[in-house]
Amino acid sequence: MLLRASSQLDQKDYDLQSVTDAHTDPGVAHGEHLRALTEATIRGDWLNLGPIRRRAEAAMGERCAVDALVVAAAFNGITRVADATGVPLDDNTAATTVSMRAETGIDDFAYAAKSARYDESA
Repeated sequence: MLLRASSQLDQKDYDLQSVTDAHTDPGVAHGEHLRALTEATIRGDWLNLGPIRRRAEAAMGERCAVDALVVAAAFNGITRVADATGVPLDDNTAATTVSMRAETGIDDFAYAAKSARYDESA
């Protein structure tokens, strides 16, 4: 299932390496602010989230910054639920994202390492 806008074909070239490489420009407006908001949200970096949010709001507006935070939080939660329950990619998504997953290295992602990276009690 696709969201309305996600099913629309986009002819822009984005650098998918930016998904896993913070030094790569994704080619989207305000990319550095979007990355900082997303990383702080996913990492639970609450101490730095306020200043990061204020810089993002100054650059892209309050509404866009809030929208980015909501999307980052929602996708973080959705991904955790899917991972925890073992929900596999559906056949169509698996088939249409082969090159994207290879380019970003997502298939090589170690979930145990992810858990250790974000576990502040360790």
